[in-house]
Amino acid sequence: EDVVDNEVVAHELAHQWFGDSVTPATWRDIWLSEGFATFGEFLWFEADYGAGAMEAYAENLYSALVGHETRPISDPGVGELFGVGVYWRGGLTLHALRKEVGDDLMKDILTTYHARFRHGNAATADFIAVAEEVSGRDLGEFFAAWLDEVALPPYPG
Repeated sequence: EDVVDNEVVAHELAHQWFGDSVTPATWRDIWLSEGFATFGEFLWFEADYGAGAMEAYAENLYSALVGHETRPISDPGVGELFGVGVYWRGGLTLHALRKEVGDDLMKDILTTYHARFRHGNAATADFIAVAEEVSGRDLGEFFAAWLDEVALPPYPG
Protein backbone atom coordinates (compact mmCIF):
# COMPACT_ATOMS: atom_id res chain seq x y z
CA GLU A 1 0.00 0.00 0.00
CA ASP A 2 1.33 3.42 -0.95
CA VAL A 3 1.06 5.95 1.81
CA VAL A 4 1.67 9.64 1.23
CA ASP A 5 1.85 11.96 4.20
CA ASN A 6 -0.62 14.82 3.97
CA GLU A 7 2.12 17.34 4.77
CA VAL A 8 4.03 16.13 1.70
CA VAL A 9 0.92 16.66 -0.41
CA ALA A 10 0.44 20.14 1.10
CA HIS A 11 4.11 20.92 0.42
CA GLU A 12 3.91 19.85 -3.20
CA LEU A 13 0.59 21.61 -3.79
CA ALA A 14 2.06 24.86 -2.42
CA HIS A 15 4.68 24.64 -5.16
CA GLN A 16 1.96 25.34 -7.72
CA TRP A 17 2.06 28.94 -6.56
CA PHE A 18 5.50 29.23 -4.99
CA GLY A 19 8.15 27.43 -6.98
CA ASP A 20 6.24 26.76 -10.19
CA SER A 21 4.16 29.87 -10.89
CA VAL A 22 6.65 32.13 -9.13
CA THR A 23 10.08 30.64 -9.75
CA PRO A 24 13.22 31.66 -7.84
CA ALA A 25 15.34 34.06 -9.89
CA THR A 26 18.59 32.35 -8.86
CA TRP A 27 19.65 29.32 -6.84
CA ARG A 28 20.32 31.69 -3.92
CA ASP A 29 16.58 32.36 -3.87
CA ILE A 30 15.62 28.67 -3.56
CA TRP A 31 14.06 29.30 -0.14
CA LEU A 32 11.30 31.19 -2.02
CA SER A 33 10.29 27.80 -3.36
CA GLU A 34 11.10 25.29 -0.62
CA GLY A 35 10.52 27.56 2.38
CA PHE A 36 7.17 28.64 0.99
CA ALA A 37 6.17 25.01 0.39
CA THR A 38 7.16 24.17 3.97
CA PHE A 39 5.03 27.09 5.14
CA GLY A 40 2.22 25.46 3.12
CA GLU A 41 2.65 22.44 5.41
CA PHE A 42 2.19 24.74 8.42
CA LEU A 43 -1.02 26.12 6.94
CA TRP A 44 -2.29 22.61 6.20
CA PHE A 45 -1.64 21.53 9.80
CA GLU A 46 -3.48 24.60 11.03
CA ALA A 47 -6.48 24.05 8.72
CA ASP A 48 -6.73 20.33 9.39
CA TYR A 49 -5.78 20.07 13.08
CA GLY A 50 -5.89 23.59 14.50
CA ALA A 51 -3.44 26.29 15.48
CA GLY A 52 -1.99 24.24 18.35
CA ALA A 53 -0.98 21.40 16.04
CA MET A 54 0.56 23.85 13.59
CA GLU A 55 2.56 25.48 16.39
CA ALA A 56 3.75 22.07 17.58
CA TYR A 57 4.85 21.20 14.05
CA ALA A 58 6.71 24.51 13.68
CA GLU A 59 8.29 24.18 17.12
CA ASN A 60 9.49 20.67 16.26
CA LEU A 61 11.20 21.93 13.12
CA TYR A 62 12.72 24.82 15.06
CA SER A 63 13.99 22.47 17.80
CA ALA A 64 15.54 20.21 15.16
CA LEU A 65 17.42 23.23 13.75
CA VAL A 66 18.80 24.38 17.11
CA GLY A 67 22.48 23.55 17.17
CA HIS A 68 22.34 22.39 13.55
CA GLU A 69 24.75 24.82 11.95
CA THR A 70 23.87 25.64 8.37
CA ARG A 71 24.89 28.32 5.95
CA PRO A 72 22.59 31.34 5.74
CA ILE A 73 19.60 30.45 3.57
CA SER A 74 20.12 33.59 1.50
CA ASP A 75 23.29 31.89 0.23
CA PRO A 76 23.01 28.17 0.98
CA GLY A 77 25.83 27.10 -1.31
CA VAL A 78 25.71 24.04 -3.52
CA GLY A 79 25.92 21.60 -0.62
CA GLU A 80 22.83 22.96 1.15
CA LEU A 81 20.60 24.01 -1.75
CA PHE A 82 18.08 21.38 -0.69
CA GLY A 83 19.12 21.10 2.95
CA VAL A 84 17.01 21.46 6.06
CA GLY A 85 18.01 25.10 6.43
CA VAL A 86 16.38 26.05 3.14
CA TYR A 87 13.23 24.04 3.83
CA TRP A 88 12.71 24.37 7.56
CA ARG A 89 14.29 27.74 8.26
CA GLY A 90 12.61 29.09 5.13
CA GLY A 91 9.23 27.92 6.40
CA LEU A 92 9.97 29.26 9.85
CA THR A 93 10.92 32.62 8.33
CA LEU A 94 7.44 32.90 6.87
CA HIS A 95 5.88 31.66 10.11
CA ALA A 96 7.81 34.34 12.01
CA LEU A 97 6.77 36.96 9.45
CA ARG A 98 3.14 35.99 9.93
CA LYS A 99 3.53 36.48 13.68
CA GLU A 100 5.34 39.77 13.09
CA VAL A 101 2.71 41.33 10.81
CA GLY A 102 -0.48 39.40 11.66
CA ASP A 103 -2.70 37.10 9.64
CA ASP A 104 -4.42 39.72 7.49
CA LEU A 105 -1.22 41.42 6.37
CA MET A 106 0.46 38.05 5.81
CA LYS A 107 -2.35 37.01 3.50
CA ASP A 108 -2.05 40.34 1.67
CA ILE A 109 1.73 39.93 1.39
CA LEU A 110 1.43 36.43 -0.09
CA THR A 111 -1.35 37.31 -2.53
CA THR A 112 0.39 40.52 -3.65
CA TYR A 113 3.70 38.72 -4.11
CA HIS A 114 2.10 35.93 -6.14
CA ALA A 115 0.01 38.31 -8.26
CA ARG A 116 2.99 40.51 -9.02
CA PHE A 117 5.42 37.74 -9.95
CA ARG A 118 3.23 34.87 -11.21
CA HIS A 119 4.39 33.21 -14.39
CA GLY A 120 7.84 34.69 -13.81
CA ASN A 121 10.84 34.84 -11.56
CA ALA A 122 11.39 36.57 -8.24
CA ALA A 123 14.38 37.18 -6.02
CA THR A 124 14.51 37.41 -2.25
CA ALA A 125 14.76 41.20 -2.56
CA ASP A 126 11.46 41.17 -4.50
CA PHE A 127 9.67 39.31 -1.72
CA ILE A 128 11.13 41.59 0.95
CA ALA A 129 10.06 44.66 -1.04
CA VAL A 130 6.49 43.34 -1.26
CA ALA A 131 6.43 42.48 2.46
CA GLU A 132 7.63 45.99 3.35
CA GLU A 133 5.27 47.69 0.91
CA VAL A 134 2.19 45.78 2.06
CA SER A 135 2.99 45.97 5.77
CA GLY A 136 4.20 49.57 5.64
CA ARG A 137 7.16 48.52 7.80
CA ASP A 138 10.91 48.31 7.47
CA LEU A 139 11.57 44.59 7.80
CA GLY A 140 15.28 44.71 6.97
CA GLU A 141 16.48 43.57 10.40
CA PHE A 142 13.83 40.87 10.57
CA PHE A 143 14.82 39.34 7.22
CA ALA A 144 18.54 39.76 7.87
CA ALA A 145 18.22 37.72 11.08
CA TRP A 146 16.24 34.92 9.45
CA LEU A 147 17.90 34.79 6.04
CA ASP A 148 21.45 36.12 6.32
CA GLU A 149 22.72 34.93 9.70
CA VAL A 150 24.09 31.53 10.68
CA ALA A 151 22.65 31.85 14.20
CA LEU A 152 18.99 30.92 14.46
CA PRO A 153 16.80 33.79 15.73
CA PRO A 154 14.59 33.09 18.76
CA TYR A 155 11.43 31.12 18.08
CA PRO A 156 8.69 33.57 17.08
CA GLY A 157 6.37 34.05 20.01
